[in-house]
Amino acid sequence: MAKKALGKGLDALISDTLEPGVVQENILNIKIQDIIPNRDQPRKNFDESGISDLARSIKENGLIQPVVVRKNGDKYELIVGERRYKAVKKAGLTEIPAFVKDYSENKLIELALIENIQREDLNAIEEALAYKSILERDMITQEELSKRVGKSRSYIANMISILDLPKNILDHVSRGTISVGQAKALLSLDDTGEQEEIAKRIINEPVTVRELEGIVRKRSVPRGTKKKEQDPFIDDIEEKLRDKLSTKVKIDYNGGKGQLKIDFYSNEEFERIVEEILE
Repeated sequence: MAKKALGKGLDALISDTLEPGVVQENILNIKIQDIIPNRDQPRKNFDESGISDLARSIKENGLIQPVVVRKNGDKYELIVGERRYKAVKKAGLTEIPAFVKDYSENKLIELALIENIQREDLNAIEEALAYKSILERDMITQEELSKRVGKSRSYIANMISILDLPKNILDHVSRGTISVGQAKALLSLDDTGEQEEIAKRIINEPVTVRELEGIVRKRSVPRGTKKKEQDPFIDDIEEKLRDKLSTKVKIDYNGGKGQLKIDFYSNEEFERIVEEILE
């Protein structure tokens, strides 16, 4: 199945100001010592064996795809291509071919994020932190960001919400020992201790997301009270509302009366949920 395109795509974002036929004129061979790594690189962990393989290939064939940089004083700041930059350094080369582009501060994180998403190089937490950073730094809405990176607004909201979990759980999400779906289910618990307790269970034994949601629902009932059997139809509506609104939803239904509780964790999320409901 073909992957969904990410916004305009990285190539389009990099080349959209270049005139046809003059691309080569924008490529410079820059000394490695004159390049500053991208301070806003969303990817924190690099596969060293993969970089070593790429370094060997570069030694034999050269670097086929230039990196992208921007001028920064008497240096050049790396925008796209940190993996290639690291491999060139490892290969012992002193220069690297680069496109020199004049990008604003607000464009840097976006380009680095899109590059890594397209190559599936980010773990879930790196991706979530990058989304949060762009939203806070550019002062844009989740809807605007979704158009830029080619992800749905609900997907971005879900990823960012995971960051509310305790750090030790986020570390496991980074390593993949807890999935994004499992992390989302843990958010339904208000107690950090219970989140961590169930997280240990997830790590030590196979638990599907659906099974975990059942465990969490039982834990949400106050101790000393007996859980009232809820109509499966109401359970199904709860689940659909959670998926649509990308947040915790609780329905207390009793013979045609009851309450609908929808959680939100910021003013922006509140506005997003209201817009979603009123659409």
